Amino acid sequence: MERPGRRNSIADTLFSTDTTHVGALDGVRALGVLCVLWFHFWQQTWWMPVYQTPFLSWMGIERINPDVIRRVGYLCVDLMLLLSAFVLYLPYARNRFTNAPVDPVKTFFRKRFARIVPSYLFAVIVMYAVALAEGTYAGRGGFAIKDLLTHLTFTQMLFNDTYLFTGITAVMWTVCIEVAFYLVFPLLAKAFLRRPLITYAAMFLIGTWFSVAVAPAIAEPRVMVNRFLTFLPVFANGMMAAHLYVCYAEKARHKAIPSIIGAIVAAGALYAIVRLFHLCAAAGNAGNQQIWQMRFRPVLSLAFTAFLFGAAIAPLPIRKILDNRLLVSIAAVSYNLYLWHQWIIVHVSKAFGAKSGQDIAAGGANQQWAVTLLGLVIAFAAAILITYGLEKPIARLILNTKKEK
Repeated sequence: MERPGRRNSIADTLFSTDTTHVGALDGVRALGVLCVLWFHFWQQTWWMPVYQTPFLSWMGIERINPDVIRRVGYLCVDLMLLLSAFVLYLPYARNRFTNAPVDPVKTFFRKRFARIVPSYLFAVIVMYAVALAEGTYAGRGGFAIKDLLTHLTFTQMLFNDTYLFTGITAVMWTVCIEVAFYLVFPLLAKAFLRRPLITYAAMFLIGTWFSVAVAPAIAEPRVMVNRFLTFLPVFANGMMAAHLYVCYAEKARHKAIPSIIGAIVAAGALYAIVRLFHLCAAAGNAGNQQIWQMRFRPVLSLAFTAFLFGAAIAPLPIRKILDNRLLVSIAAVSYNLYLWHQWIIVHVSKAFGAKSGQDIAAGGANQQWAVTLLGLVIAFAAAILITYGLEKPIARLILNTKKEK
């Protein structure tokens, strides 16, 4: 007969939760970055393979066509911002339920600076220097200065020209939104700790109101779709997910049924995410997709939230699908991979003499493969080198210097 202690040990292993580091979310982060990368790579190569799956024919699945990723993979930027809100608020949620200490505001900003700024500034300076050498700013001296200064100060989103027509790389707007969130986060966290439901409702409703009613009346979708206020529901859902996760960990840890339900919720949420991606793709051209994105961003973020929460509390074998060595390794360099991937694939395409994805596609499948593979190798090599050769050493220097003082 199996002893109760043995059953408890199995339950502790299969259904335990960790409120200091949620390993499954590393995998979610990696997948989100890869979806965005795939979208940007497709723009330059038009390469989108279809995978034949005869081994799944018994399920009625003859092939897997990831076409929707190349059309709307950019939607996973919302997932990465949602994860950021979750991770940032997780220590505060622990504080609410367990009185675990949280960093003072000065320490919070110092850590954010060390994590974000060195890699970002390095990317801006290198990309700007290359743009100057390539003549990107020829005849636009005033814009060249403005483009550099706004990127160095994270204010490029305040001006339509530096947001839409930058000579650096388009993905930098995301860092601008992230920095804006950092600036207000201590106030939001304080409010969330005191009144989580009221704060959540206020953030969600204000952001939804701005996205659905205000933004479309101000300017065209491409100008308004990625404004900070449109992401308030995303940040609200991330913070609430962290709150609920710690609450779950304190009250239902090691229990099988809630954990299994979490796996079912994650599967259902993943299905909903795929359906929402298809709806966005079906909206038509880029302008219509951006209108869809503004209107449905709150809904999509709820689906993302259900997926990451369900995955975080699922039984260990399910979590290990996401918390594996490959995805964790990609997550570790994901920030620099995100900063550099688009810029790199654009320049790899140029090296092949292409001005657009149509030019690469005209060279045939072999050329599409070559450009894609070379872009991947360079992007991952750059991300690894910059993460471990620049970002982490400088971060340690900044944080250790402050500790010594």
